Amino acid sequence: MALIVIDPGHGGHDPGAVGSRSKEKDNVLKVALRLKELLESHGHRVVLTRFTDKYLTLSERARIANELGADYFISLHNNAAVNKSASGFETFIYNGNVSQKTKDFQKVVHEAIASEIGIRDRGMKRANFSVLRNTKMVALLIEYGFITNTEDENLLINKVNNLAQWTCDGIINAVGGKVKEYEVSEPKEQPKPQPKTEPKKKPSGNTNIRKFQEWLNKQYNA
Repeated sequence: MALIVIDPGHGGHDPGAVGSRSKEKDNVLKVALRLKELLESHGHRVVLTRFTDKYLTLSERARIANELGADYFISLHNNAAVNKSASGFETFIYNGNVSQKTKDFQKVVHEAIASEIGIRDRGMKRANFSVLRNTKMVALLIEYGFITNTEDENLLINKVNNLAQWTCDGIINAVGGKVKEYEVSEPKEQPKPQPKTEPKKKPSGNTNIRKFQEWLNKQYNA
């Protein structure tokens, strides 16, 4: 199975893009935590660059993935624009030299999300983003929607589990994985209860005295 690093963008003093009801750093962390659970259920090893509201530099995020020798790096983000009507989902890979494997990975993951997300598909793009440029493995950056758009922000806030599931579906389509099957142990045969045996009763003191008296009577005709 693959080692996958999930990078929730921003964090700490860097909120990322800010909407009317949410912040990018919070939205993407929620998706990342759920995505980790889903991918692990398929047998993959998953590491998050941050588990909490913590600030990391862009170079630190890439360094974590590189030092782990990850197979895949996926950075999660929300988009923003001055024009509040701007809407849609898009993905990015590095605009320099990348492998065919990276291109194929983007295509499969992008299509899995785009087919379900229900907002405009802004397409598969390429850019000179630091986390894409400085990672040494297949790397993808996802912009789930525009936090500055009312409908997109509703999706980012209320569809956390869906976003994680659609992303997981795309990753599994691209790299494989199988839901773990838990063994159900057969119930052990219980020992059969042994029939209870009544303990032998010892003669009481009175019985012994009576027998002794009978013997004396016979001996002495008393």
